[in-house]
Amino acid sequence: MPRLRVPTTLALCLAWFCQPLLADTELTLHANETRTEVLQREHGRTRLPSLQFSVHARFNCKDEAVAESITISVADALERYVPQPGDEALEALITIPGNQIAAVATGDFCVDGGDGGELLLTGAATAQVSLRCRDERGSSIRYASLRLPVRLVCKQDEIQEPSADVSSAAR
Repeated sequence: MPRLRVPTTLALCLAWFCQPLLADTELTLHANETRTEVLQREHGRTRLPSLQFSVHARFNCKDEAVAESITISVADALERYVPQPGDEALEALITIPGNQIAAVATGDFCVDGGDGGELLLTGAATAQVSLRCRDERGSSIRYASLRLPVRLVCKQDEIQEPSADVSSAAR
């Protein structure tokens, strides 16, 4: 067993040192928490208002390739960005109309007669992001997705109308 330990350790060290040389296209994402007020309701699901999300993308194309475009899609909203040469990060704001976000089940949160408070939803919406890289051989695309966190704050002075629980058609 001790004889195997030395070659294994050497192989792991070599792989760790060579990792930057063998690096593939990278795309990492982060979203800041979005806060929004919701009205108290008598029952049913909570409808969300229009939300603005901040998505931070760090990217790196492999070898001599350059980032040609970054596309961010949430529900029916789509934003396309063209990075400048040398850019390795992007901060994007994307607004999603409330009628493009499904009503969410929030249990007893923010019901009439309750005490209000806050509730964190970690997956009320999801961002789909693509990075297109181009070099002399052609283009490649890397995909990633990210759950967008939303913190609901109960507004206690009004009650949400039951008709607001019915989803409206996307415009």
